[in-house]
Amino acid sequence: MFGMNSLNPPLTALSRCAAYPAEAFTVETGALMGDPIGGVEEVVAGDIFVLTRAAAPRELLLTRAHGGMAVAEGSGIGQPGQPIRPLARHQLMSERGAVVEILVVDLPAERLALPLGPLTPGEDYTLISSSPAAGELAGVAQVSFARGTRITMADGYQHPVETLSAGDRVLTRDHGPQPIRWTGRQTVRAEGADAPVVIARGALNNAEDLVLSPDHRLFIYQRRNSRADTRIGGRAELLVRARHLVDGENVWRGEGGHIDYFHLLFDAHEIIYVECIPAESLLVSPDVMAGLGEDLARDLVSYMAGRRQVPHQGVEPTVSDLDRIAPGGLLRRLAR
Repeated sequence: MFGMNSLNPPLTALSRCAAYPAEAFTVETGALMGDPIGGVEEVVAGDIFVLTRAAAPRELLLTRAHGGMAVAEGSGIGQPGQPIRPLARHQLMSERGAVVEILVVDLPAERLALPLGPLTPGEDYTLISSSPAAGELAGVAQVSFARGTRITMADGYQHPVETLSAGDRVLTRDHGPQPIRWTGRQTVRAEGADAPVVIARGALNNAEDLVLSPDHRLFIYQRRNSRADTRIGGRAELLVRARHLVDGENVWRGEGGHIDYFHLLFDAHEIIYVECIPAESLLVSPDVMAGLGEDLARDLVSYMAGRRQVPHQGVEPTVSDLDRIAPGGLLRRLAR
């Protein structure tokens, strides 16, 4: 016989984040002046948004339910069990040059803006790019390395990711040697959204084949080769998701069987060296938390209590950037 808790398990929080009503973050200058931030089809790149000075963040607690993410018990927004529908992920640049990402999600009676970095009320934020977030809170935003991936350590030697543990010191691009604070491991079926991306040896000057999750971002420095600036995003530093590099020849999806994924967390969102090329470490955010198994998410929530990370500053290619490049052509463009 089942008890009450078996039929209605508690909606314990797996992730928490600050959230603003979407109408508190509106276009001050641009094509859609006065409109709140919304989905991909409801915004225009180049518009300047401002968070109203009276805006106060509320705490949104998230959990797993109904095959996706839902409001958890104790949340300051919504009712426990209400589904959370992701709409878009936006990148914006502050007037001081800092890049901030914002997730826009819908609750049954409210639209919310979830900043993944600090927002300053009254400051201008220019919309750089937008992408659909239909699957992100449902668990596809993995940021992880496959078993066997070699990580460059503080002493310059490379060690397989599965041999690393908290306290080991890793070489980072921006902050030198840094200790790992937390490690996690998942075993999933290598199919659909969880199928890894395989980057062949040498495709990006990597020392060996690099196998990582499809939404894992690689740090790529673009040289300016002519007087006219033809760099993607108009900036030297670019963060590119592995799945956007797939060309079927040098980069492909590794479908079939199971795969062990490993996560590395540092005090900050770092750029580390994997098979000799720079890639991001784990950034704790609602979409990433949703991609972890329940036990792993609880363990990470316990570690992160009272801690915050700031996303690494870097621009991703926009949807229009990718549309202008022939399928499979992004790798050729960036490898030049």
